Amino acid sequence: MFIVARIKALYLGKFYFSFLWILIPFFLVNGILTGTGLGSPVVWYNDQENLGIRLLSIPIEDVVYGLLLILMNITIFEQLQAKNKLLVKN
Repeated sequence: MFIVARIKALYLGKFYFSFLWILIPFFLVNGILTGTGLGSPVVWYNDQENLGIRLLSIPIEDVVYGLLLILMNITIFEQLQAKNKLLVKN
């Protein structure tokens, strides 16, 4: 993974722990939208267009997409913050 090999991010352990907490409301809301506890789902995913692997009623791609989306934003923020600290020192 680029973030581990190239950037050597020290925040990944905290990120993964935080992401586990983020998954609780994610599964509640996305589970309801994809049909857990409802007669018919609000959002329907065609299994021909994804891997067909689901966690409860949620496609695995949703979880991976959320992880990468949040990780990308945190990485960009951390890189900009580190660059700003270097500029302030000089």
